[in-house]
Amino acid sequence: MDNRFKDAIERGEFVITCEIIPGRGAREDSQVRDIAEARKIYETGRVHALSITDNPGGNPALLADELAEEFQAEGIVPLVHFSAKDRSRNQIIAQLYALERAGVENVLFMTGDYQASGWNGRSQPVFDLDSVHLQMLATEMNAGLMVQGHKGPVAEAPTHFFNGGVVNPFKYLEGETIPQYLKMEKKIIGGAQYLISQLGYDARKMEELIRYRDERGFDTPIIGNVFVLTRGVAKLIEAGVIAGCYVSPALMAKLEEEAKAEDKGKAARIERAAQMVAIYKGLGYAGVHIGGFGVSAELIEAVLDRADELAGDWRACAKEICFGKDDGYYVYEPEIGDDGEPTGLNAAGKSPMAEQARSPKIFKQWRISRIAHYWVLTPGKRAFKLLARRMSKLDEKKGVYRSHKLEHVGKTMIYGCKDCGDCGLEATLYSCPMAQCPKHQRNGPCGGTNDGWCEVSAGRKRPCIWYKAYHKAKKEGEMERLTTYITPPVHWELQRSSPWSAYTHERDNCAGRIPVSLGLDTGTEGGVTDETDLLKKVDSNMP
Repeated sequence: MDNRFKDAIERGEFVITCEIIPGRGAREDSQVRDIAEARKIYETGRVHALSITDNPGGNPALLADELAEEFQAEGIVPLVHFSAKDRSRNQIIAQLYALERAGVENVLFMTGDYQASGWNGRSQPVFDLDSVHLQMLATEMNAGLMVQGHKGPVAEAPTHFFNGGVVNPFKYLEGETIPQYLKMEKKIIGGAQYLISQLGYDARKMEELIRYRDERGFDTPIIGNVFVLTRGVAKLIEAGVIAGCYVSPALMAKLEEEAKAEDKGKAARIERAAQMVAIYKGLGYAGVHIGGFGVSAELIEAVLDRADELAGDWRACAKEICFGKDDGYYVYEPEIGDDGEPTGLNAAGKSPMAEQARSPKIFKQWRISRIAHYWVLTPGKRAFKLLARRMSKLDEKKGVYRSHKLEHVGKTMIYGCKDCGDCGLEATLYSCPMAQCPKHQRNGPCGGTNDGWCEVSAGRKRPCIWYKAYHKAKKEGEMERLTTYITPPVHWELQRSSPWSAYTHERDNCAGRIPVSLGLDTGTEGGVTDETDLLKKVDSNMP
């Protein structure tokens, strides 16, 4: 079967995808109706792929793979959402094998929403790989994954995934925005062949994303998210029920007013969605990803028809889609038109990066950790050599999985150590990604943070570890600690062993890091920092 979605992107056509939510159950009445409507949407001939969500909101639902295979058999091109939240790396590979066997090529990798429910209690979070690792794994599988056979390494048959990633530009703190873009770069370097943005209603942020991509020297196609927003969903976003999204007070007020109309705001929703499609097309996006509850074939056609009418006046639409956060951070300065008013887009100049960390508690234990690491865990230092010799003697005498109680107790008291044995403290500037990040993110934040707070711990106001890491690096002038490498996944064979031994003997993630160049201030285009093939830099034992 031809891959209409992939082919259109590669030809440079403006692609349209439409998101559907499989829902709970196997053949529930509402589910049957929604899936039937999705088929009608595809039959309009204007949609290149049906995008199928993966347990959205952290709740169990019909497996996206199953629905994708049904669509595939009917000649409908599916785009499978694939998150890391519920799967170990072995299950990820097994599921990708199944998709390859079924001929399903389009996969959208993401971190995924934190688990919200389960049977007889909340489900156990997994997050074995992060979304950067998923891209790297798919890239390796497409090249022929190397596995250990009885007589040595063997290359499996190459897969055919058209793998994409997600990016969230709708962040309004400097300490959230920059880490999001750094992680986006890692996904591209890891092999993402296209990106889809999170939902948002701010033309400046829509332009900011593609301008950042261009300035970094990438040409990865980006598809803009057009979510047909109702007042009910907006209230859920406002209440924090839907993670990673933002609805401004001005937009909420507008939705409340629109809902008083005879059509309950339907015409206004269509107009807003059409304006966003026109803006994305005018900005040079590769396409749009249309979603929303109750989206129908009729609505999709109405949005696209109106967008065609607005195409020539997309800059005027930008003035309408201006629901950012008051005093929010933007990478670029606002553009001012000839009339002296903001155009709703950005100027070429960059905004000052003057944000201060919201609390001195962010730096708690930071300096002592930094000093201790410098003097004791920096190769070449005298204390490091002494520590390495001590670790070698203990390993020889008692084995690698010897007791390391003093080390573990100390790290537990300071960082909440989970004894994974493959310590990620240095990668996140001494906020443990296993103990202090519910999603175990070692290469950048997920998209679910809200105003710098962790998505999962927002009620307790726990800062995202990557917001903390950004401000630590910025305060000490050490931003290169966030912009110069990709961290491999946890080597679980090291669990309950000494991370000091693993570090001093180059068995841990630090030894397998991939050197990269990220960020607007590096003076170089994004990518791997040397000529070594990325696939050869990735730890071959990762899967």
